[in-house]
Amino acid sequence: MRTILILDDDSAVRRSFCDFFEDHLWDPIPAESGEEALTLLQNVRPLAAIVDVRLPGIDGNEFICQASRLMTSLKFLVCTGSPEYRIPDDLQRLPNLCPRVFNKPVVDLRELERELIRMIDAQGTCSECD
Repeated sequence: MRTILILDDDSAVRRSFCDFFEDHLWDPIPAESGEEALTLLQNVRPLAAIVDVRLPGIDGNEFICQASRLMTSLKFLVCTGSPEYRIPDDLQRLPNLCPRVFNKPVVDLRELERELIRMIDAQGTCSECD
């Protein structure tokens, strides 16, 4: 089974994502903070992580920086409620971060899943890469 980390401080969003991915035969691992997610990565090896940006404690950008050092193969996809968010320059250089940002509310979770599968299948690139 494919494991995915769902990092979002909004419990309703986290639950909705987890329910969707469970229904699509993924093993979702929920986390409500970057610190909790980093702790989880010591024991689980997800293929990908959906990351919210605005979080209590360390934000999503910092989580991605730290987690990418811990697990170089982990794929990251940003999903945020901040329509003005742009991926910072230092993160854009990461090979496992999709340059496409999904905005909440996500209308079609299947498109988010398709993007993750493309990233995993392409070993670090997504449909907007190239």
